Amino acid sequence: DGETLRTHVRLTRRGARTLASTFRRTSGRAFSRASPTLDATATVADRRVRVAGVTEPVSDGVGFAFRGHDGESFRLPDLVANGSVPPRVAGLLSVAVERGAACLVAGPRGAGKTTTLGALLWELPRTVRTVVIEDTPELPVSALQSAGRDVQPLRTETGDGPSVDATAALRTALRLGDGALVVGEVRGEEAGVLYEAMRVGGGDSAVLGTIHGTGGDSVRERLVSDLDVPESAFGATDLVVTLDPPTADEGRGIAAVEEVHSYEDGVGFEPLFVREGPAATATGRIDRGASQLVESLSNAGESYAGVRENIQDRTAALRGPEPVTESTESDDE
Repeated sequence: DGETLRTHVRLTRRGARTLASTFRRTSGRAFSRASPTLDATATVADRRVRVAGVTEPVSDGVGFAFRGHDGESFRLPDLVANGSVPPRVAGLLSVAVERGAACLVAGPRGAGKTTTLGALLWELPRTVRTVVIEDTPELPVSALQSAGRDVQPLRTETGDGPSVDATAALRTALRLGDGALVVGEVRGEEAGVLYEAMRVGGGDSAVLGTIHGTGGDSVRERLVSDLDVPESAFGATDLVVTLDPPTADEGRGIAAVEEVHSYEDGVGFEPLFVREGPAATATGRIDRGASQLVESLSNAGESYAGVRENIQDRTAALRGPEPVTESTESDDE
């Protein structure tokens, strides 16, 4: 509930060294004086745990931070049920991902970007081949594969273990043929390759990823100014979904959903949903028939109204059946 509490767990020096050895073995990554930082995923009992570690000489001793992952893979209906994603937002995202939109999930650390991205992967058509690029495995690749999905993970370079650098991984993914492309976190020089592929239209399937940012403008600044992605290439993005971190009063949630517009003087954003209070609500742009994204999602011969109706149907399906209540009216009434 947002509070920091002490536990009954106390580590001895020997216990800390044992943990370090365990994480080296299970992750295949170095962790020593020669490589004094660790970022890995380990399995403890039947639960996956994200581990960050430091040791000498960059710190006075060994320190770890752990972030547990739920054993189950969240899907959009789960996020709707727990209030993280409003039904209308879920309906839009489901149709957008299914129809091949390019979508970035943004937010600060701990906002739930990876969880949300993982839920969106279940909305890809079952027939679409998906390549997932990550440095630390966090997305539900195994669950998707167990469900019969064609998902190919690629591990990017971390300085140890079998891997390739992020740019090479992305080029490899593009050579594997048409299909959905998922980048666990967009943060380095691979961003240029990713956007060049999106700009030239490497395929009709979705391109999905997470990125640190607090909204469309922040994401554009990160990509264009920090990662040297041409603004014209960034315009290939269809949607930026920004998440709010949990607070003492409210849990995680959708802060905004913005569609990306390319203009003569650059790229701009138009909000489709904005959080004002406990949940993000529609700005009315979709209902007014003014959404460029909805227009772009139409299949051959399909009207804007047809896409909007499809989104409404998907919203109802993700929301689930309304609870049945007994009538309070008497027979006479």
